[in-house]
Amino acid sequence: MPLIDGGTQRLPRIVGIGRALDIILTGRIMDASEALSIGLVTEVVPPGRHLERALELAEGLARFPQRTMLADRSAAIHGLGTLLPDGLALEARAGPDVFEDAIRGAARFAGGEGRGGAGAGA
Repeated sequence: MPLIDGGTQRLPRIVGIGRALDIILTGRIMDASEALSIGLVTEVVPPGRHLERALELAEGLARFPQRTMLADRSAAIHGLGTLLPDGLALEARAGPDVFEDAIRGAARFAGGEGRGGAGAGA
């Protein structure tokens, strides 16, 4: 059965072409530790703790300056598959629009917020 959900395009970008072909062609099941080791997932949590951890991550991200975070996200996504100079240009164009937000965020960080994964009130 052919993949028609974007897997042949997305998976090689995440885990590399060799690993992607292994997974696509064999259809084998992998455990969480292998998925973590190849970069398919970014974290493995204990059973039953997934919702709690997802909410922790969401709350942490919500504390960051949103415009700067979204500018970084956009540059990373839109730069994927481009030549490095083109990706660097994307990043450079996004920066000036959110520079004031970045200054405020840096001041909060310098004051101790966000260090070691701690957020406001943490």
